[in-house]
Amino acid sequence: MLKQLFAGSQATFYHADDLEDDEVKQLDIPKSFINDVNDENEAARWHYSKNDEILTLFIDAVVADNDVPSQGAYHTESVAFLVQMKEHRVLMFTRSSMNFLADHIATKLTSSAKATTPIELLFTAILVIYGDYEAALNKLDVLRRKFQNQFYRKTSGFGGDLDSIWTVTNALLYIDSSIEDNEDVIDNLTSQFKAYKPDSQTEFLKNRIDIEAQQAHKMADLLSSVVGNIADSYSSRNDRNLNWIMQILTVYSVVLTIPTIITGFYGQNVKYLPFALHQNSWLITIIITLVLMLIATIWFWRHGYFDK
Repeated sequence: MLKQLFAGSQATFYHADDLEDDEVKQLDIPKSFINDVNDENEAARWHYSKNDEILTLFIDAVVADNDVPSQGAYHTESVAFLVQMKEHRVLMFTRSSMNFLADHIATKLTSSAKATTPIELLFTAILVIYGDYEAALNKLDVLRRKFQNQFYRKTSGFGGDLDSIWTVTNALLYIDSSIEDNEDVIDNLTSQFKAYKPDSQTEFLKNRIDIEAQQAHKMADLLSSVVGNIADSYSSRNDRNLNWIMQILTVYSVVLTIPTIITGFYGQNVKYLPFALHQNSWLITIIITLVLMLIATIWFWRHGYFDK
């Protein structure tokens, strides 16, 4: 399927998805490029064929994992651009999970001038991709504030939506790595691409891309650090609470051995044990047991065994 997103006097922009063989042949798209588009693990990179005057660019875009039950699930997928200089045409290839990107780009391109060049269309599309990164990071920042509020409100017991925290941590790793890869590829493209002759508008778009990339990279780094600290704090608190529970259980296991010891002695029918032949010996035995348990409990308490 081929959908036109922009038509100007100097360039056109199309979204391509699951093209038929005759469409590939009609658009004169290299077979090797189609194979790369279908590769889910295609890395961010660019290539220019001087003979065909075709620029290929692969960069990563962020995608929400709606099928994951935990909040804040994101991953990145490769988006392919084919810029045909002779035809003044830009083709964008995405998988079905990223068809929403075409709508975002189409909305952005409606404000573009009719005399927009193919490179300007390409850079505008890249800006939209970075806008999606920013939107994803803002949503993750909302979750970060939620995690912090939960941590400050619940100071005892076990707590923390650790599944969501780990999901957000993984999403930030994907996002941060992809932003860095995109930044390297775009910088290399603008510095090494000989046919790239920037005018004022192209340079303006490139500067905006640089600013967006730096801001997204810094925000992803900051969020990764903060969410990582929250996860570590939760783990430390839960470990401390678990240690305290084990400590209490140990104290009570020691205290509860006292009745066994006392009743064990008197259960041997030893004739000359104190109070063994007294008519209230059973009651006296219970009192002795309770007193010893109380003494042991006070001793553990005074020595800090009940401190959290």
